Order: sequence, then C-alpha cells, then structure tokens
Amino acid sequence: MSGGQGNREWTSYAAVVQQIRVHVECSEEDAKRDLHSRILDGAIEARARRVEFKPALHDSPLPPSPDVIMNSEGPGWLRFVEPLKDYLTSYKTPVHELTDDHIVFWADGQKRATGRPTGRIIATGIELSRADVLRLWPTQESEVAGSKPEAASDKGGRPTQHDWIGAAGFLAGYIAYNDPSTAQAGKALADWFGEQGKIPDERALRRAVSKAFATYEKFKAGKT
Repeated sequence: MSGGQGNREWTSYAAVVQQIRVHVECSEEDAKRDLHSRILDGAIEARARRVEFKPALHDSPLPPSPDVIMNSEGPGWLRFVEPLKDYLTSYKTPVHELTDDHIVFWADGQKRATGRPTGRIIATGIELSRADVLRLWPTQESEVAGSKPEAASDKGGRPTQHDWIGAAGFLAGYIAYNDPSTAQAGKALADWFGEQGKIPDERALRRAVSKAFATYEKFKAGKT
C-alpha cells in the first residue's frame, strides 16, 4: 500500500522541528516534544517513507513481552510512502516509541480472529503535511499570504526553489535503511522532489547525494 494523497505537500521531520524553534523561540527538545504531541493527537497528518512489520515468534498463548518481540521476529511486510493516520488512531497499534525519524508501534495479536499477529511496526522517514504545519506554526510569509508561504531567499536574494533541508532528511533515512548505490539514491531523491512539485537539475542532485553519503560515512565512523 502506498499513499500519494493527491497534491498534498510534505516536509521532513527535521525541517518542521527547525520551523517550530524559529516560530516559538524554544529549544530543540521542546520543539520535538510539541511536535510529537501534535502528531499523536492527530493535529498533523503524517506519513512514512518506509513502514516495516516484524511479527513476533512465540509459542505461549499469552501476549509476548517486549523482549520477546524485539529478539525473536519472523519475516513480515514492507511498504513505502505509507500514510500513518490509521496506525496513529488504531487501538491495535499503540505507539511504543517516537523519536527523531521513526515511530514504533506494537501490533496487537490477542484477537486471533483479526488475523493480525503480534509484533512491531517500524515507520521511518517521517514526513508531515506542510499545510498542517503552517496552520500550527505559520511563517511570516504564510501569515502575509494567508496560505502557502512564498519561497525563502538565499544569500543573494534569489528565492530558493527546493526544500533542501527536507531532502537531506529524506536522504539520511533512505541511505541508512536501503544501503543504495549513488545512482539509486539519486533516482530516489529525484522522485522525492517530483512529489514536491519540481525536480532540481542533475548536478544539484548529484551534489546533494554526494554530501549525504559523506555525512553518513562520517556517522558510521563515529565522527559526528
């Protein structure tokens, strides 16, 4: 299952945290805390670039402990660009953990009639509805325009056309969870920008991919 959800625009978790910090003038931790509460209460529509289900393997008729679920998992399913509304509003999938770029749900398998085994659902690459974000934490531009914000300006005064902050967040998750080649990452980034409405030129895409891989290698080496 995948969710394009029409022409809705999406922005990355990291970009939203930064926007909250600017709007509210708060710390990063306070911004994350505010954002998490808004996601969980349904005030912001969310989706994940990747959603994976890992069923727990156990023989007991009783519900398994978290340790069993985490340490004994069977093959499950994998979906991409998945809306999270149903997961967030379903009592069968309570949120166990919500961090910078993932949400972990417990899947309830006590009701055998549903056919849903117990396990965990891991949603990564969290993206949020830009319209909902602007409604809650408007930028100066969006307050003036009354709807969609105008493009921000770079140092030369020229309006920026692409969400490079959001792209960096997408690439970070894509590289970490897919182990792609640079060509595959470049194509995925182009597809991501295509969903936002406009794809940058090939040289800009290559620069972004190269920077993302360099950052990821430093992270793996423990240098960040």
